[in-house]
Amino acid sequence: MEVDFNQPISQVIRAARRRRQLSQYSLARELATVSGRPTITRDLVARWERGHQIPRLGTRQWLAVVLQIPQERLDVAAAAARRRSRLGHAVVTENAPATPGPARRAQGTPALLPVFRSRVQAGILAATLLNPDRSFSLTELAEHAGSSLASVDKENKLLEKAGILSSRREGTIRLMRAAGDRGPLVGPLTELMRLTYGVPQVVGEEFGCVPGVARIVLGGVWADRFAGIAGPSPESVELMIAAPHGVNLDSRALTTAARRTEQRLKRPVHFSVVPLEQDIDTLKIPRQRPGHPVVEVAPIRPRVAPQIAGVELDGHEVVRRLMRTGQLELVSGPASASQPFLQLASKHAAAAEHLTDASPDSAFVLLAQAAQLIGSGLLAQQGLRASAAAPDHVVGTAVAAQFGHQFAQVEMLRRRARELDAPTSRDSHVVPAEAKTYLGTVRSLLAAAAEVMPKLGLFS
Repeated sequence: MEVDFNQPISQVIRAARRRRQLSQYSLARELATVSGRPTITRDLVARWERGHQIPRLGTRQWLAVVLQIPQERLDVAAAAARRRSRLGHAVVTENAPATPGPARRAQGTPALLPVFRSRVQAGILAATLLNPDRSFSLTELAEHAGSSLASVDKENKLLEKAGILSSRREGTIRLMRAAGDRGPLVGPLTELMRLTYGVPQVVGEEFGCVPGVARIVLGGVWADRFAGIAGPSPESVELMIAAPHGVNLDSRALTTAARRTEQRLKRPVHFSVVPLEQDIDTLKIPRQRPGHPVVEVAPIRPRVAPQIAGVELDGHEVVRRLMRTGQLELVSGPASASQPFLQLASKHAAAAEHLTDASPDSAFVLLAQAAQLIGSGLLAQQGLRASAAAPDHVVGTAVAAQFGHQFAQVEMLRRRARELDAPTSRDSHVVPAEAKTYLGTVRSLLAAAAEVMPKLGLFS
């Protein structure tokens, strides 16, 4: 077989996948099955095919099996991709910076946020702090940071000692995540990462909520810094949105996505809309200089897509005030899925029912937690959540202002549960009748939330 030594691995993988008539999802699923690595996802396959990331040697061995091509072909193509990188084509990973040539290999000071000592450290913090509800294996963090397992392991240990990350083991795998106790450094660092390396995630989440968006490309000064080109901090975000031929994107939905992105990133957002089939070299990205790097972002779809048109809420200004003071923040993508909150609240209520006579105190604690979950679910449906530094009453305050006096029970139950934390107090015990009464209260909140949820849209 004649081998083109200049063909990058992105093209080889894409051609072989199409020859086998596999979608990116199907390829990811087969790879995860044969390799025993559930961390291989469609997004990772997409990054390989866009040239944003080069599969590691171990992964190429499994790719050869699934794609039914010689591993040597993949190894040659990987070397070609690295040569292209050294010649000036930035290889970009999803939440970590990349820069051509020696600067990337040296993992020097990041141009996007030079207060960090290395791109490895910045990539790890971006992945973990911007996704606080999930854990990452060392392999996943190495993929995010574009570095070796040894370098990632070294940085993880330092960050864990500083109280920024925490770890646990599942068998032989060590998993890392943002510190569960949300120490004093975590909140400020998370904000820094959101405003710098978090731009692709925020843009992908917000514009991923717009039906029909198939491709997002970032450019401008931010893309320069992300690729390692030194210079002043980006003052705005420039991007291009692509939709398939014949698909008309909802202008109101795009405006809402841009406004929410601006609020989360605290800088202006400029975008243009082009056909999906347009060549990347001719993209019309606002304020993009010819020859400068661009970064492609995968749209992040919400698990349950909130509607753009919804009910008008009286508590709009209350929520605005909570956002201005940093007590509420905008979220999107998987973090805006409301059903998991309601499902867990329902389970808490069911468990509490069995405890109302035998242990009414325990039943009441479960009911108070269920009420908080209901409130959090209503906020999530609007793309909102309490910030890490927010006081405990924020969820109750927000939903009571928006949905009326019935939801004031969320905060009342929380306060009553706090009294149970002092066992010596005369108010530290709940009688069975009280527990049964509030079981009915929580179930009525569940019913009310389920009724209003489909009518809610993204808060903007």
